[in-house]
Amino acid sequence: MEMEYNILLVDDEEGIHRLLRLFLERSEHRFNLFSAENGKVGVELYSKLANDGKRPHLVLMDLRMPVMDGVEATRRILKEDPKANIYLFTAYAKTGIEKEAIRAGAKGTINKISDWKKMVGEIIKILQSNSKEQS
Repeated sequence: MEMEYNILLVDDEEGIHRLLRLFLERSEHRFNLFSAENGKVGVELYSKLANDGKRPHLVLMDLRMPVMDGVEATRRILKEDPKANIYLFTAYAKTGIEKEAIRAGAKGTINKISDWKKMVGEIIKILQSNSKEQS
């Protein structure tokens, strides 16, 4: 069954936004991909989307970004919406900053350096298990 999902990608690398959009478009599901170039913009955009009835089903949060890092952005989004579904989207898996973000409330990590098809499969699995929990 085809589903439609809202995803907020918070990452300072423009190429990552383009690649993710490209690979999501190849999936059998429909995705609305919203982009934020740093944690501060991500927090503001999450709030705006939630207020506009487009609350993200999933937030993919990079860790190392200018202006505001992923740990602080995760804390702020969860303070506003404790049910936010935030996963780290990083090449810094198994590091101190990842542990800090998990303590801040991120639910897990999707490793940015694995293959993109596999990554989209992981994203879909997370979204589907989340929508089952909420129904």
